[in-house]
Amino acid sequence: MGWTTLYIVGNSDFTEEVRSRIEHTNLKIMPGAFGAVQGTCFHDMYWVDEKVNLRKLKEKIGSKLIWKYRLRFFLSLDEFMEVQQGKQKNLLTLDEHDLALIAEMREMQYPRSA
Repeated sequence: MGWTTLYIVGNSDFTEEVRSRIEHTNLKIMPGAFGAVQGTCFHDMYWVDEKVNLRKLKEKIGSKLIWKYRLRFFLSLDEFMEVQQGKQKNLLTLDEHDLALIAEMREMQYPRSA
């Protein structure tokens, strides 16, 4: 039997609920690192039997939980890292539209006196 690494990413702390759902399945899954936080992104890692269908696992977790935490699932470290690096870049950089909105808000808050 071979194992595949599964990375799960969410927008808030989903770890306890997902772990509880996974533990009550008959799927062959081993926990990895629980509850890791990087900035505002929460993520977990599991080792999953390579024969486990990802769709079946998602059904066991449940759509309410997936939507509640906006969970995303990755089967490769490269995809997972791309998303993590992309989020960090998006958090740190502002485009021209964002800068114009900030300038407009400042003008509304602190209008120039004539």
